Amino acid sequence: MKPFLLIALLTLAACTEPTLHAGIAVGTFGVSVKPALSGNVGGATIIIEPN
Repeated sequence: MKPFLLIALLTLAACTEPTLHAGIAVGTFGVSVKPALSGNVGGATIIIEPN
């Protein structure tokens, strides 16, 4: 988890319009949440999400 946080902080520092997403899914096995960070760097959209 620490490498993800370090990458996320570095990406947010270089991004314009950073956003935090929480992909929430409800299924037969319960609720799952998959967070993601996204932003624009040099005209490209970068998305970081844990596996």
